[in-house]
Amino acid sequence: MALRELTGTALAMLALAAAFWLSVLPASSTDILPTLAVLIGALIGAVILQGNPGTIAGATVLGWFAVMFAQPFSLSTREFNGLSRLARRDDQEAAELLAYYEAFSPYAIYLMFALTALLLAILIFGMARGRLLFFQNMLAASDGLAKFLNRVGVTSAVVLFSALIFAIMYDVTQRQYLGYDSSLTNTEWYKFFSSTRVQEMEWHLHATLFLMVLGYGYIQDGHVRIELVRDTMKPRTRVWIEFLGCILFMVPYCYVVMKFGIENAMRSWTIGESSAATTGLPNRFIIKGMLPFGFALIALAGMSVALKCAVYLFGPPSLRARSNYYAHSHQNPAPAEDDDTPADAKHA
Repeated sequence: MALRELTGTALAMLALAAAFWLSVLPASSTDILPTLAVLIGALIGAVILQGNPGTIAGATVLGWFAVMFAQPFSLSTREFNGLSRLARRDDQEAAELLAYYEAFSPYAIYLMFALTALLLAILIFGMARGRLLFFQNMLAASDGLAKFLNRVGVTSAVVLFSALIFAIMYDVTQRQYLGYDSSLTNTEWYKFFSSTRVQEMEWHLHATLFLMVLGYGYIQDGHVRIELVRDTMKPRTRVWIEFLGCILFMVPYCYVVMKFGIENAMRSWTIGESSAATTGLPNRFIIKGMLPFGFALIALAGMSVALKCAVYLFGPPSLRARSNYYAHSHQNPAPAEDDDTPADAKHA
């Protein structure tokens, strides 16, 4: 891989980090605008240096989500009232932030549309290098995202499932041992690995495992489909349904879950939430933070699928065989040459 492409990919990774940081910053933070500048600048640099298409696509999607979370040009009523109270107490930083938001709030919706258009333009420019290469880059981005999600899914399944099995085995063994020697409950070992803690760790591991493989499951087409209806459709109709489902339903739903999931996890971290049980696990924000992270993975999966469907629907026929996965079903797998192509075109 050329140094230029490696540098571009590194900048895309920097954009991902900036997107994460932007999504967890409070509205009263003075770091929102500098972080937004780093996000946009890193994405532009990644595109100019022709970084990995999959990394650029992922950074663009999650960057847009972060911008929507942060809402850098407006405040909610609760946040505005909080800053106003601080400003009345002669807090200079709060007063400056309040003046900034008051200046930009009337134009917030237009500025957000402008940022959305800019990110979309960055994504399109990152894929565009001539018509054929444009669709090839879209396919490369789709494959890159799928490869990443496959690695995350397989690694999570191996590590977390092994840890879950060990936790269950230990819990059962400890319970049986306590029937013979109850003095174990007085040891420091049992206080640290009490039955309550181990049982809570079991559901933590199970929930995390489920969330980490959500994107992997969709990429592998492992979810339930209504094949009785789908098998009666033409290949292009199936792809259109998949494409519109990703763009109109899956990605927006992931945005909603991620937005409120991050708020919930941050609130849990702020108040130091722990288990309701006295001897339970502390740091409840960790498991709550897994929810938006898991849905970020499935949002990337939706992006991967949408890109592949777009290549099938709008791309050149030469890429049809590489992008026809969602045009067929398990009962009717894709043929060597897509049947959706007219017979006279095949023999032209």
